[in-house]
Amino acid sequence: MIKTVKNILKVFNNYELWDEGVELIGSWCFELYQKHFNVKKYPLKTVDIDFLIPFPYKGKTKINLVEKFEELGFRIRFNSDGSFYLTNGEMKIEFLSPELGRSSGKVFYIKNLSLKTIPLRYLDILLKDKVSIKEGDLEISVPSPLNFSLHKLLIAQRRKDKSKKIKDIEQAVFTLEVVDLEKFKEEFLKLPNKAKKYILKSLEEAKKYVSLQEEFIESIILTLH
Repeated sequence: MIKTVKNILKVFNNYELWDEGVELIGSWCFELYQKHFNVKKYPLKTVDIDFLIPFPYKGKTKINLVEKFEELGFRIRFNSDGSFYLTNGEMKIEFLSPELGRSSGKVFYIKNLSLKTIPLRYLDILLKDKVSIKEGDLEISVPSPLNFSLHKLLIAQRRKDKSKKIKDIEQAVFTLEVVDLEKFKEEFLKLPNKAKKYILKSLEEAKKYVSLQEEFIESIILTLH
């Protein structure tokens, strides 16, 4: 793990924010799956690091996270919707929260962390059954591989950027190799019909994008049916 990422994670570790429900998600989470859960190696091509913050946030720790990251050389940049991200010119840190209902749309303010988070649909899936990974002297909270895969297959169908869509599907398929497919089916069946359709469509497309895994992908589809 590169030094900058480790320093970022150390901030969350030092203030015990993993215990307050914060999770590392996205491609850097997948990087840890590869290292610790024997997930198939996949080249990491992202400079973004994403954190999931529950909302409403019930953590008791009070800290200005922006100031802590500014001490690491990051600077705040605002989006048009009032949300923000942090960047050091090479890497981008974003803070996300599960969207609350269809009319949510608004940026969430996490007072205790002095953060504004971007609400996105389906992120609540990642908050269930999180796991902890020990990386050197750090303890890092990440989504369970099962829920990570479920989420990636679902959001892939909402992507406008084809390269991101393919990456989501590839990471989901590789992660599913270490997941109990019967348990995956149990969680799949709990989802709304629209979400199920998204996931099945992503799996069908996966046979094209991850052609070497076609037999495995077909076994997943049969399990879900």
